[in-house]
Amino acid sequence: MEATRLLSATTLILLTSLLGAGCVGPGPGGSDTALIKATESEATASEYRAAANSLAIRVPGLVELTGNRMLDQTSDPGITKLALLWKIEGTAAFQQALFRQDPLGAAVETWTLAIQVQDAVETGALRDAFGPLQPIARQGADSIRQTIDDESRAIVRRPERYAELREFVTRWAHDNPISLPFSTRPSIQPLLAQIASKQELGLAESLGSVTASVADLSTKLDIHVASLPKSLRWQAELATLDAATTDTGRQTRAVLERADALLSQKGVKELSDLALTSVRDERIAILDDIERQRVDAFDRMFKERLAVFEAIDAQRRATLADLDVKIDRSLQQVDAVANRILLRVGLAIGALMVLAALLAWLVGRSGAFRRSHGA
Repeated sequence: MEATRLLSATTLILLTSLLGAGCVGPGPGGSDTALIKATESEATASEYRAAANSLAIRVPGLVELTGNRMLDQTSDPGITKLALLWKIEGTAAFQQALFRQDPLGAAVETWTLAIQVQDAVETGALRDAFGPLQPIARQGADSIRQTIDDESRAIVRRPERYAELREFVTRWAHDNPISLPFSTRPSIQPLLAQIASKQELGLAESLGSVTASVADLSTKLDIHVASLPKSLRWQAELATLDAATTDTGRQTRAVLERADALLSQKGVKELSDLALTSVRDERIAILDDIERQRVDAFDRMFKERLAVFEAIDAQRRATLADLDVKIDRSLQQVDAVANRILLRVGLAIGALMVLAALLAWLVGRSGAFRRSHGA
Protein backbone atom coordinates (compact mmCIF):
# COMPACT_ATOMS: atom_id res chain seq x y z
CA MET A 1 0.00 0.00 0.00
CA GLU A 2 2.81 2.43 0.87
CA ALA A 3 4.58 1.61 -2.38
CA THR A 4 1.35 2.26 -4.31
CA ARG A 5 0.86 5.63 -2.64
CA LEU A 6 4.50 6.53 -3.36
CA LEU A 7 4.08 5.54 -7.03
CA SER A 8 0.86 7.56 -7.35
CA ALA A 9 2.44 10.64 -5.75
CA THR A 10 5.50 10.30 -7.95
CA THR A 11 3.33 9.98 -11.07
CA LEU A 12 1.32 13.06 -10.11
CA ILE A 13 4.44 15.15 -9.50
CA LEU A 14 5.96 13.86 -12.76
CA LEU A 15 2.88 14.82 -14.80
CA THR A 16 2.77 18.23 -13.15
CA SER A 17 6.46 18.76 -13.90
CA LEU A 18 6.09 17.74 -17.55
CA LEU A 19 3.01 19.92 -18.05
CA GLY A 20 4.81 22.85 -16.45
CA ALA A 21 7.82 22.33 -18.67
CA GLY A 22 5.56 22.34 -21.71
CA CYS A 23 4.01 25.69 -20.78
CA VAL A 24 7.20 27.71 -20.37
CA GLY A 25 10.05 28.74 -22.59
CA PRO A 26 10.55 31.20 -25.36
CA GLY A 27 9.02 29.10 -28.12
CA PRO A 28 7.92 25.65 -29.30
CA GLY A 29 11.45 24.34 -29.54
CA GLY A 30 13.06 26.38 -26.80
CA SER A 31 16.30 28.33 -27.06
CA ASP A 32 19.34 26.27 -27.98
CA THR A 33 22.27 26.77 -25.64
CA ALA A 34 25.91 27.09 -26.64
CA LEU A 35 26.58 23.43 -25.78
CA ILE A 36 23.60 22.22 -27.83
CA LYS A 37 24.74 24.29 -30.82
CA ALA A 38 28.36 23.19 -30.42
CA THR A 39 27.40 19.49 -30.40
CA GLU A 40 24.84 19.94 -33.23
CA SER A 41 22.22 18.12 -31.20
CA GLU A 42 18.91 17.43 -32.91
CA ALA A 43 16.93 17.65 -29.65
CA THR A 44 15.86 21.09 -28.45
CA ALA A 45 16.60 22.71 -25.13
CA SER A 46 12.96 22.28 -24.08
CA GLU A 47 13.17 18.52 -24.67
CA TYR A 48 16.30 18.27 -22.53
CA ARG A 49 14.66 20.35 -19.78
CA ALA A 50 11.55 18.16 -19.81
CA ALA A 51 13.75 15.05 -19.58
CA ALA A 52 15.74 16.56 -16.71
CA ASN A 53 12.55 17.40 -14.81
CA SER A 54 11.31 13.86 -15.37
CA LEU A 55 14.57 12.31 -14.18
CA ALA A 56 14.67 14.67 -11.19
CA ILE A 57 11.61 12.79 -9.91
CA ARG A 58 12.41 9.24 -10.97
CA VAL A 59 16.13 8.97 -10.22
CA PRO A 60 15.99 10.21 -6.59
CA GLY A 61 13.02 7.86 -6.17
CA LEU A 62 15.18 4.91 -7.30
CA VAL A 63 17.99 6.05 -4.99
CA GLU A 64 15.58 6.19 -2.05
CA LEU A 65 14.01 2.83 -2.92
CA THR A 66 17.42 1.13 -3.04
CA GLY A 67 18.46 2.67 0.28
CA ASN A 68 15.17 1.66 1.94
CA ARG A 69 15.58 -1.95 0.73
CA MET A 70 19.01 -2.10 2.32
CA LEU A 71 17.80 -0.51 5.55
CA ASP A 72 14.92 -3.00 5.79
CA GLN A 73 17.30 -5.96 5.54
CA THR A 74 20.10 -4.96 7.91
CA SER A 75 20.72 -4.13 11.52
CA ASP A 76 24.46 -3.61 11.11
CA PRO A 77 25.35 -0.01 12.08
CA GLY A 78 28.05 0.25 9.42
CA ILE A 79 25.78 -0.87 6.56
CA THR A 80 22.94 1.25 7.96
CA LYS A 81 25.17 4.30 7.86
CA LEU A 82 26.23 3.54 4.28
CA ALA A 83 22.60 3.06 3.24
CA LEU A 84 21.68 6.44 4.73
CA LEU A 85 24.66 8.05 3.01
CA TRP A 86 23.56 6.36 -0.20
CA LYS A 87 20.18 8.11 0.02
CA ILE A 88 21.51 11.48 1.20
CA GLU A 89 24.50 11.73 -1.13
CA GLY A 90 22.76 10.07 -4.08
CA THR A 91 19.74 12.38 -3.96
CA ALA A 92 21.88 15.51 -3.56
CA ALA A 93 24.36 14.49 -6.29
CA PHE A 94 21.72 13.62 -8.90
CA GLN A 95 19.70 16.74 -8.13
CA GLN A 96 22.83 18.86 -8.48
CA ALA A 97 23.57 17.22 -11.83
CA LEU A 98 19.99 17.52 -13.10
CA PHE A 99 19.66 21.15 -11.98
CA ARG A 100 22.54 22.38 -14.14
CA GLN A 101 21.70 25.54 -16.08
CA ASP A 102 22.51 24.02 -19.48
CA PRO A 103 19.93 21.26 -20.19
CA LEU A 104 22.30 19.19 -22.34
CA GLY A 105 25.04 19.62 -19.73
CA ALA A 106 22.59 18.37 -17.08
CA ALA A 107 21.76 15.29 -19.18
CA VAL A 108 25.42 14.44 -19.79
CA GLU A 109 26.39 15.09 -16.14
CA THR A 110 23.55 12.86 -14.89
CA TRP A 111 24.40 10.08 -17.31
CA THR A 112 28.06 10.26 -16.32
CA LEU A 113 27.20 10.17 -12.61
CA ALA A 114 25.01 7.10 -13.09
CA ILE A 115 27.88 5.26 -14.79
CA GLN A 116 30.30 6.37 -12.05
CA VAL A 117 27.93 5.05 -9.34
CA GLN A 118 27.50 1.75 -11.18
CA ASP A 119 31.27 1.37 -11.59
CA ALA A 120 31.79 2.15 -7.88
CA VAL A 121 29.39 -0.56 -6.61
CA GLU A 122 30.41 -3.18 -9.18
CA THR A 123 34.18 -2.89 -9.54
CA GLY A 124 35.24 0.28 -7.73
CA ALA A 125 35.60 1.61 -4.20
CA LEU A 126 32.14 0.41 -3.08
CA ARG A 127 32.22 -3.09 -4.57
CA ASP A 128 32.35 -4.73 -1.10
CA ALA A 129 31.10 -1.86 1.06
CA PHE A 130 27.53 -3.12 1.56
CA GLY A 131 28.50 -6.68 2.49
CA PRO A 132 25.66 -9.17 1.97
CA LEU A 133 23.47 -6.36 0.61
CA GLN A 134 25.84 -5.64 -2.25
CA PRO A 135 23.44 -7.19 -4.84
CA ILE A 136 20.78 -4.65 -3.81
CA ALA A 137 23.20 -1.78 -4.37
CA ARG A 138 24.22 -3.21 -7.74
CA GLN A 139 20.59 -3.67 -8.77
CA GLY A 140 19.75 -0.12 -7.70
CA ALA A 141 22.72 1.33 -9.60
CA ASP A 142 21.77 -0.70 -12.67
CA SER A 143 18.16 0.55 -12.48
CA ILE A 144 19.34 4.15 -12.29
CA ARG A 145 21.72 3.62 -15.22
CA GLN A 146 19.03 1.90 -17.31
CA THR A 147 16.49 4.67 -16.61
CA ILE A 148 18.90 7.36 -17.76
CA ASP A 149 19.99 5.26 -20.76
CA ASP A 150 16.37 4.92 -21.90
CA GLU A 151 15.67 8.63 -21.46
CA SER A 152 18.85 9.55 -23.35
CA ARG A 153 18.00 7.16 -26.17
CA ALA A 154 14.55 8.73 -26.51
CA ILE A 155 15.97 12.27 -26.64
CA VAL A 156 18.91 11.67 -28.98
CA ARG A 157 16.64 9.80 -31.45
CA ARG A 158 19.32 8.66 -33.94
CA PRO A 159 20.96 5.40 -32.83
CA GLU A 160 24.40 6.39 -34.14
CA ARG A 161 24.40 9.68 -32.23
CA TYR A 162 23.18 7.87 -29.11
CA ALA A 163 25.98 5.32 -29.45
CA GLU A 164 28.58 8.10 -29.86
CA LEU A 165 27.31 10.00 -26.80
CA ARG A 166 27.12 6.83 -24.72
CA GLU A 167 30.69 5.89 -25.64
CA PHE A 168 31.83 9.43 -24.76
CA VAL A 169 30.24 9.55 -21.28
CA THR A 170 31.13 5.91 -20.51
CA ARG A 171 34.79 6.42 -21.35
CA TRP A 172 34.97 9.60 -19.26
CA ALA A 173 33.17 7.95 -16.31
CA HIS A 174 35.51 4.94 -16.37
CA ASP A 175 38.50 7.31 -16.32
CA ASN A 176 37.10 9.26 -13.33
CA PRO A 177 35.93 6.83 -10.62
CA ILE A 178 34.07 7.98 -7.48
CA SER A 179 33.28 6.84 -3.95
CA LEU A 180 31.19 8.05 -1.04
CA PRO A 181 30.63 10.89 -0.43
CA PHE A 182 29.44 11.59 -3.99
CA SER A 183 29.77 15.35 -3.38
CA THR A 184 33.54 15.06 -3.88
CA ARG A 185 33.23 13.35 -7.26
CA PRO A 186 35.02 14.68 -10.36
CA SER A 187 32.63 16.46 -12.72
CA ILE A 188 32.50 16.45 -16.52
CA GLN A 189 31.27 20.06 -16.54
CA PRO A 190 34.71 21.65 -17.21
CA LEU A 191 35.03 19.55 -20.37
CA LEU A 192 31.50 20.49 -21.47
CA ALA A 193 32.22 24.16 -20.76
CA GLN A 194 35.32 23.91 -22.97
CA ILE A 195 33.20 22.44 -25.78
CA ALA A 196 30.48 25.08 -25.34
CA SER A 197 33.00 27.94 -25.36
CA LYS A 198 33.55 27.35 -29.08
CA GLN A 199 29.98 28.39 -29.86
CA GLU A 200 28.53 31.87 -29.28
CA LEU A 201 24.85 32.61 -28.64
CA GLY A 202 22.97 35.23 -30.58
CA LEU A 203 20.81 37.99 -29.12
CA ALA A 204 17.50 36.15 -29.43
CA GLU A 205 19.02 32.93 -28.08
CA SER A 206 20.46 34.72 -25.06
CA LEU A 207 17.12 36.30 -24.22
CA GLY A 208 15.49 32.89 -24.62
CA SER A 209 17.97 31.43 -22.14
CA VAL A 210 16.97 34.07 -19.59
CA THR A 211 13.31 33.10 -19.91
CA ALA A 212 14.12 29.40 -19.71
CA SER A 213 16.33 29.88 -16.64
CA VAL A 214 13.66 31.82 -14.77
CA ALA A 215 10.97 29.30 -15.72
CA ASP A 216 13.12 26.31 -14.78
CA LEU A 217 14.00 27.84 -11.43
CA SER A 218 10.42 27.47 -10.21
CA THR A 219 10.32 23.80 -11.18
CA LYS A 220 13.71 23.10 -9.62
CA LEU A 221 12.73 24.84 -6.39
CA ASP A 222 9.51 22.82 -6.22
CA ILE A 223 11.40 19.55 -6.62
CA HIS A 224 14.07 20.59 -4.13
CA VAL A 225 11.52 21.72 -1.54
CA ALA A 226 9.62 18.45 -1.95
CA SER A 227 12.77 16.44 -1.22
CA LEU A 228 14.03 18.69 1.59
CA PRO A 229 11.98 17.08 4.44
CA LYS A 230 13.25 13.62 3.45
CA SER A 231 16.84 14.82 3.39
CA LEU A 232 16.41 16.38 6.84
CA ARG A 233 14.95 13.16 8.20
CA TRP A 234 17.80 11.09 6.76
CA GLN A 235 20.33 13.53 8.17
CA ALA A 236 18.67 13.20 11.57
CA GLU A 237 18.73 9.40 11.34
CA LEU A 238 22.40 9.48 10.37
CA ALA A 239 23.21 11.83 13.24
CA THR A 240 21.29 9.60 15.63
CA LEU A 241 23.23 6.59 14.40
CA ASP A 242 26.53 8.44 14.90
CA ALA A 243 25.39 9.46 18.37
CA ALA A 244 25.52 5.80 19.42
CA THR A 245 29.31 5.80 19.17
CA THR A 246 30.12 9.51 19.66
CA ASP A 247 29.04 12.38 21.85
CA THR A 248 25.24 12.02 21.82
CA GLY A 249 24.54 15.52 23.09
CA ARG A 250 26.79 17.15 20.52
CA GLN A 251 25.35 15.14 17.63
CA THR A 252 21.76 15.73 18.69
CA ARG A 253 22.36 19.44 19.17
CA ALA A 254 24.03 19.64 15.73
CA VAL A 255 21.03 17.94 14.11
CA LEU A 256 18.53 20.21 15.85
CA GLU A 257 20.54 23.32 15.00
CA ARG A 258 20.82 22.27 11.39
CA ALA A 259 17.10 21.52 11.13
CA ASP A 260 16.19 24.81 12.84
CA ALA A 261 18.54 26.73 10.54
CA LEU A 262 17.07 25.17 7.40
CA LEU A 263 13.43 25.52 8.44
CA SER A 264 13.67 28.90 10.14
CA GLN A 265 12.58 32.15 8.55
CA LYS A 266 16.23 33.10 8.09
CA GLY A 267 17.00 29.79 6.38
CA VAL A 268 14.06 30.14 3.99
CA LYS A 269 15.10 33.74 3.30
CA GLU A 270 18.67 32.66 2.58
CA LEU A 271 17.35 30.04 0.13
CA SER A 272 15.22 32.68 -1.59
CA ASP A 273 18.13 35.13 -1.66
CA LEU A 274 20.35 32.42 -3.13
CA ALA A 275 17.80 31.74 -5.87
CA LEU A 276 17.42 35.46 -6.66
CA THR A 277 21.19 35.93 -6.66
CA SER A 278 21.58 33.03 -9.06
CA VAL A 279 19.00 34.46 -11.45
CA ARG A 280 20.51 37.97 -11.15
CA ASP A 281 24.02 36.68 -11.84
CA GLU A 282 22.80 34.73 -14.86
CA ARG A 283 20.92 37.80 -16.14
CA ILE A 284 23.99 40.03 -15.70
CA ALA A 285 26.21 37.51 -17.47
CA ILE A 286 23.78 37.20 -20.38
CA LEU A 287 23.35 40.97 -20.69
CA ASP A 288 27.14 41.38 -20.69
CA ASP A 289 27.35 38.79 -23.43
CA ILE A 290 24.62 40.60 -25.39
CA GLU A 291 26.53 43.91 -25.07
CA ARG A 292 29.76 42.28 -26.18
CA GLN A 293 28.07 40.74 -29.21
CA ARG A 294 26.41 44.08 -30.03
CA VAL A 295 29.79 45.84 -30.02
CA ASP A 296 31.27 43.03 -32.12
CA ALA A 297 28.40 43.32 -34.59
CA PHE A 298 28.86 47.08 -35.00
CA ASP A 299 32.61 46.60 -35.38
CA ARG A 300 32.07 43.97 -38.06
CA MET A 301 29.56 46.22 -39.85
CA PHE A 302 32.07 49.15 -39.82
CA LYS A 303 34.83 46.95 -41.16
CA GLU A 304 32.57 45.50 -43.85
CA ARG A 305 31.43 49.00 -44.91
CA LEU A 306 35.05 50.21 -45.02
CA ALA A 307 36.01 47.18 -47.11
CA VAL A 308 33.12 47.90 -49.53
CA PHE A 309 34.18 51.54 -49.91
CA GLU A 310 37.79 50.51 -50.50
CA ALA A 311 36.66 47.99 -53.11
CA ILE A 312 34.52 50.66 -54.85
CA ASP A 313 37.44 53.13 -54.85
CA ALA A 314 39.81 50.52 -56.22
CA GLN A 315 37.32 49.65 -58.94
CA ARG A 316 36.88 53.38 -59.75
CA ARG A 317 40.64 53.86 -60.07
CA ALA A 318 40.93 50.76 -62.23
CA THR A 319 38.05 51.97 -64.46
CA LEU A 320 39.61 55.44 -64.87
CA ALA A 321 43.00 53.92 -65.67
CA ASP A 322 41.41 51.65 -68.25
CA LEU A 323 39.50 54.62 -69.69
CA ASP A 324 42.75 56.63 -69.96
CA VAL A 325 44.38 53.76 -71.83
CA LYS A 326 41.46 53.51 -74.22
CA ILE A 327 41.42 57.30 -74.79
CA ASP A 328 45.18 57.23 -75.54
CA ARG A 329 44.66 54.43 -77.99
CA SER A 330 41.79 56.31 -79.61
CA LEU A 331 43.87 59.49 -79.92
CA GLN A 332 46.72 57.53 -81.44
CA GLN A 333 44.32 55.99 -83.95
CA VAL A 334 42.89 59.45 -84.75
CA ASP A 335 46.40 60.81 -85.26
CA ALA A 336 47.24 57.93 -87.56
CA VAL A 337 44.06 58.46 -89.61
CA ALA A 338 44.71 62.22 -89.80
CA ASN A 339 48.26 61.63 -90.93
CA ARG A 340 47.07 59.25 -93.64
CA ILE A 341 44.45 61.78 -94.76
CA LEU A 342 47.02 64.61 -94.87
CA LEU A 343 49.41 62.39 -96.80
CA ARG A 344 46.74 61.53 -99.33
CA VAL A 345 45.67 65.18 -99.64
CA GLY A 346 49.31 66.20 -100.14
CA LEU A 347 49.75 63.54 -102.78
CA ALA A 348 46.55 64.63 -104.47
CA ILE A 349 47.65 68.29 -104.45
CA GLY A 350 51.07 67.30 -105.78
CA ALA A 351 49.44 65.27 -108.54
CA LEU A 352 47.18 68.17 -109.43
CA MET A 353 50.17 70.51 -109.54
CA VAL A 354 52.02 68.10 -111.79
CA LEU A 355 48.98 67.85 -114.06
CA ALA A 356 48.64 71.65 -114.09
CA ALA A 357 52.31 72.01 -114.98
CA LEU A 358 51.95 69.39 -117.71
CA LEU A 359 48.86 71.11 -119.03
CA ALA A 360 50.63 74.48 -119.02
CA TRP A 361 53.56 72.95 -120.87
CA LEU A 362 51.21 71.41 -123.43
CA VAL A 363 49.38 74.68 -123.93
CA GLY A 364 52.69 76.49 -124.31
CA ARG A 365 53.94 74.13 -126.95
CA SER A 366 50.63 74.24 -128.79
CA GLY A 367 50.87 78.06 -129.02
CA ALA A 368 54.45 77.90 -130.17
CA PHE A 369 53.52 75.35 -132.83
CA ARG A 370 50.77 77.52 -134.18
CA ARG A 371 53.01 80.53 -134.33
CA SER A 372 55.66 78.66 -136.17
CA HIS A 373 53.25 77.38 -138.82
CA GLY A 374 51.50 80.68 -139.24
CA ALA A 375 54.71 82.40 -139.99
